[in-house]
Amino acid sequence: MPVTVKYFAQLREVIGKEEETVEFEGSVFDFKNFLKERYKDIKDLIDSSRVAVNEEYVEENVKIKKGDRVALIPPVGGG
Repeated sequence: MPVTVKYFAQLREVIGKEEETVEFEGSVFDFKNFLKERYKDIKDLIDSSRVAVNEEYVEENVKIKKGDRVALIPPVGGG
């Protein structure tokens, strides 16, 4: 069972999709690197994004397992 990834705000706009499934197992840190290779033009945005696994914000050392739901939420600018 793959990992479901949801993209929000700027990430969704730049990547061009709201959700996708990927084959991945490893830490959140490794997952961010995996996405930076996949979407090379938004490395900084991925680096600055918060990550939630199964609807809970997590640190970069948390492991992502098959079947998890991962959300990437970039910082929100205000004015």
